[in-house]
Amino acid sequence: MKTERMISGRGLALVLTTFALALTGTGCAVECVDDFDCRDEGAPPEGQRYACVEERCELKPITVPDAGTETDAGTSTDAGTSTDAGTAVDAGTDAGTATDAGTAVDAGTDAGTEADAGTSTDAGTQTDAGTDAGPSDPCLSATYDPKLGTLQLSADFVAGESAALPATAGPVGVTPGPTYSLFTVVSGGSSGPHTLYSLGTWPQVSLGAAPLYDVAAPGDRAPSAVLFLNGFVESDGQYVLTGYTKSGTGFPGTLAVYDSVAPSVFSSYVSAPSNFTAGVVPGAFLINGGGLDTVSAGLAIYALRTDTTPFTSLKVGTLPSVTGGSGFTAVSTNGVAMLGYFSDDTFTNVGHAVAPAKIEAALRTGTPFVVADEPALDVGSNFVAAAGQGEGVAVLRGDYVPPNYNFAGTDVSRFAFTVTNEGGAVTVGSRQPVLTYVNQCTRVTGMTAIGADLLVSLDDKNGPRLVRIGQVQ
Repeated sequence: MKTERMISGRGLALVLTTFALALTGTGCAVECVDDFDCRDEGAPPEGQRYACVEERCELKPITVPDAGTETDAGTSTDAGTSTDAGTAVDAGTDAGTATDAGTAVDAGTDAGTEADAGTSTDAGTQTDAGTDAGPSDPCLSATYDPKLGTLQLSADFVAGESAALPATAGPVGVTPGPTYSLFTVVSGGSSGPHTLYSLGTWPQVSLGAAPLYDVAAPGDRAPSAVLFLNGFVESDGQYVLTGYTKSGTGFPGTLAVYDSVAPSVFSSYVSAPSNFTAGVVPGAFLINGGGLDTVSAGLAIYALRTDTTPFTSLKVGTLPSVTGGSGFTAVSTNGVAMLGYFSDDTFTNVGHAVAPAKIEAALRTGTPFVVADEPALDVGSNFVAAAGQGEGVAVLRGDYVPPNYNFAGTDVSRFAFTVTNEGGAVTVGSRQPVLTYVNQCTRVTGMTAIGADLLVSLDDKNGPRLVRIGQVQ
């Protein structure tokens, strides 16, 4: 969350700086240095001519002898009065002396010196022509795999089923299985509506005919309400959880909890300021945020226990003092939770692996564990998404690149977790690439767990889709 705010501020500064330069760079241009430069003004009105006066072209009256004087080729009875222009002297004087319409200085300066209309810089350098035409788009000629697009899959993994993702679908959540039901949030923008929908059963993916639940709490459904949906949909098999925040002190927010068994009876909303990500552990949802229901302790890890009636809220994890914003949450199949935060020291997202027995103890006793005391993932860069992948988690690595600070992915990598000491300790394996970016033509737009596999949302010129990534056995 903080990363996004910093980027937005930096982008605004760039826009304002550009605007200021545009204003201070404006001035009055010099129109001419002599009368010849004023010919670009076009034909003057009859009886007038353009003259260069104080570097600007102005109209002046023409003061020349009458066409019927002694310099004219005809007398008063001759057909060659002022309307005649047929003698050599008349035609030459009135419309074509060497000085008036054809000296080397005149013709050369106005219509064709090397400096005026034909230097290599002005009309045809490689830089000029190339900039005007625009660089070619490498994505137009790139080779696309039907499932993975331009992404490269590591030899330790295999691409399984894929399915087209409806264009209106947001983040995707999956039930634990063995039958995998999918859910998504469809949003009409920051002002809504925001609605939970079914996406069918994997791999038969399709948007449900009717909405399941309004994500916005009743007090946040006014047309003027501006909500910021978070990028998670989590399900424990019965409950489906998603959330949003709003502007204001502490970033007030709400979790929408949909009960798929008795939706009209037990579906509910829970206050959760600064909620950013969530994960599922036995009997509870873990919430990475700034508080939950009546429990308010600042940025921390909270739990919404769903194995009690009514639900119970408590703080289960303490984040370090360098925490500048909420982080990412992902849970592996062997019960390890990767819990993260945005570090004000490194200006990147950080993740630690918390053993299942420590999570269970915190849920049971209400005594929080210290996240920073647990083993850290050696990500080696920033990351902007995380999801469980078997007995480990996968993260989307990359960073925000100037000058526009759009996110550029480098790879999806997996970290294996080994649990020892009867669930009380965990060892984090080294980083293992899963999908590697060759270019930015195909993008990973989301990740979630599907059983022991990873379900990635991809987007490129062939449209949005879901692809299941499994490990080679």
